[in-house]
Amino acid sequence: IMKAKIFVPILSVILVVSLLVSGYSIFGGFGGEVSIDPNNVEIVTNNDNMVAKEHPDFTVEEVEIIPPEGTNIALGKAVSDNGFQDVYVAKNAVDGNTDGASYWEGMNGEYPNELTVDLGAPASINAVRILLCPLQIWGKRTQKFSVSTSDDGTNFTEVVANKGYEFDPKTGNQAVVNFDPEITTRYVRLSFTGNTGASAGQVAELEVYSK
Repeated sequence: IMKAKIFVPILSVILVVSLLVSGYSIFGGFGGEVSIDPNNVEIVTNNDNMVAKEHPDFTVEEVEIIPPEGTNIALGKAVSDNGFQDVYVAKNAVDGNTDGASYWEGMNGEYPNELTVDLGAPASINAVRILLCPLQIWGKRTQKFSVSTSDDGTNFTEVVANKGYEFDPKTGNQAVVNFDPEITTRYVRLSFTGNTGASAGQVAELEVYSK
């Protein structure tokens, strides 16, 4: 005659014994009600754990973005390019908005990508600032571009040679080109030749400052 073997999980045995020793009755078992002896309950509080804490690797300090001295005279002015991608047209670069899809992007892989703003009249300028969307999703990248100026919109003179500028959302996702001494011009053109974050030049705002 074979005897059946019954295996009882050890955790179940421990649980049952613990409940009996502590004076609990389960679901009114043994004719009693479900109860907990307050003498066997200890309440522990820890105020340090009441507030959620962020991991330092995911905590980003707020950056105070200080614009160049003067007034942005490119805001709302006429702007043109030598090509754009999808809906990222040139006028997005002078609308005062750096959020979402409000940016210009040149034709993919067709360098140089040129973006030109017409200030409307000759003006003395002391700086150009290029902004990308400040959100973290716009990761750090390096864009290479030169700056040229013109009085007639046809003949341009390079005033800042082509070089790489780092754009990092941790520092405002911006690059500033200062002119000392100041330059008098009507047209300002950026000519992009590289972008480590995309296959074309990108500008959320092209700002030209005059004191």
